[in-house]
Amino acid sequence: MNILCNCPCCSNPMLRHIRHDRTYWFCRSCWQEMPDLTSVLKANTYNKRRERLLNVSSLVVKKHEPTPV
Repeated sequence: MNILCNCPCCSNPMLRHIRHDRTYWFCRSCWQEMPDLTSVLKANTYNKRRERLLNVSSLVVKKHEPTPV
């Protein structure tokens, strides 16, 4: 899959890179790294879903705990 993005600073094509388990775009003209916003948004969505699931599971556990006598 060949996806190209243009640099927001100079409008030249950027190269997609992966380093340290993160994806980013690199502009050879500006010599700047730009975040890959699609992967950032996916990670944020994943983290929010995970938080909601953990909250729900903690509520379920609390509901089934025996009440003190």
